[in-house]
Amino acid sequence: MNDIHTGTKPSVKDFCQLGGSLGFSVDNALTLAVITQHGHRMAEDIQFNVLRSHQHHLFLDGLRKLGLDSSFTDPIRCAKFHVLSNYLGGLNVRYGESEGKAWVVYDTPYWMDSPWSPGISAVSIRPEHLYRTMEAWHANNGVMLGNPRLGYAQTQLVARGDACDAGYFFESDEELEPEQRMQLRFDEGIPTDLKLNPPELDENIWPIERRAKAWRNFSVAYVGGRIYWLIQALGEEQSVALLEHCLRITMLQNRNRLKALCGIDDEPSAKRASAFFTAWHEAWGDEVETQNNTDGSIRCAIKRSRLHEVGEFSAPAEPLPIALEAAINRAWKTVIEYDCPNIEVVAKGSMQNPNEPWSTLFSLKKL
Repeated sequence: MNDIHTGTKPSVKDFCQLGGSLGFSVDNALTLAVITQHGHRMAEDIQFNVLRSHQHHLFLDGLRKLGLDSSFTDPIRCAKFHVLSNYLGGLNVRYGESEGKAWVVYDTPYWMDSPWSPGISAVSIRPEHLYRTMEAWHANNGVMLGNPRLGYAQTQLVARGDACDAGYFFESDEELEPEQRMQLRFDEGIPTDLKLNPPELDENIWPIERRAKAWRNFSVAYVGGRIYWLIQALGEEQSVALLEHCLRITMLQNRNRLKALCGIDDEPSAKRASAFFTAWHEAWGDEVETQNNTDGSIRCAIKRSRLHEVGEFSAPAEPLPIALEAAINRAWKTVIEYDCPNIEVVAKGSMQNPNEPWSTLFSLKKL
C-alpha cells in the first residue's frame, strides 16, 4: 500500500485475504441481486456461463502449471486440479481416492460470501445452482481432455441439506452421452472409510505471499467474469445498475473492517478518503498513484486495474465498458461522502484513455 496515512501496514497475507473476501462478497452480491430481480434460473444460467468460460480460459493451462501431467489418470488429474486450484483460491477443499473414484470435497466455511468472513447467503441458492456449477466445469473436463469416458458424480450438496459439497470423477467402461457426464448420486454420500486430506504445497514453490496473491486474484477474476456474462444476459444498462448497487453495499459493509486492518484512523478528510479508496483498490491488486496537491486535495489515479484484465476483458477482447467505470465512480461517491461528509468526490478519465487516466479527486467541500 502507498504510505498515505498513519497506521500499521498489513501483511501481504492479511491484505490479500481481505482482497479475496471483498472479491467474493461483490461476486456473490451480484448473484443474489440477479436472483432477487430476475429469478433463480437466470442466476443459474449466468453461473454456468461464468464457470464454462473460466474453464476454457484456465483449465488446460492450469493442469500444466500445477504439474498434473499425463502420469496421472484423468479422474485423478481432474480431482487434484479442482482441489489445488480452489485451495489456491482460498476455499476449504480436500482430496481422496477410493475404488477408481477421485474425490473432491468442498468443506465449510462455504465459498459464498467468503471462507474468511463466512456469511449466510448460501441459504438463498437452490441445488440447481450447484448442479449448473458442476455441469459447467467438472462435467466438461472429459470434453476438454478428449476423454469421452470421463464423468463426474455429485454425492452431497449444502444447498440440499448436506454438510458439504462432495463428488468424484470416474472413468466409465463406455463412452458417455452428454447427459451422462454429470450424474447425481446422493444415495452414495461420502464413504465413511474414505481418507480425505487437504492439498500439500511445496513452500519453496508456493510461499505464503504467492498463495495469498492467488486468493485475491481468484475472487476478482470471478467478479470480472460475472460482469461480462451479466451484460450478455441482461444488457449493459441493467448490468451497470446491478454492479453499482452491489458494489456500494459491499463497500459500506466492509468499510470499518478495511479501515481497521489498514490503520486508517484519521479524522474525516481528503487524506482519510484517499487512504480508504487506495486500500480497497490495492487489496484487489490494483496499482494506485496518489498525488498530494498544494490546495490540500488528493488525486488517486488507477494505473493498473485487475478487473480490466480478467479473461473476458483481457486484450484482445473488448475492454470493460466505460459505463461500468462510471457505476464504480458513483458507488465510491456515495460511500466516501457518507464516511467523510466534508469531502467532495470527483472522478474522471478511463482506463481506455491513456491521455486522461481513470482517477478520483478528493477535496474539501466549499462552504
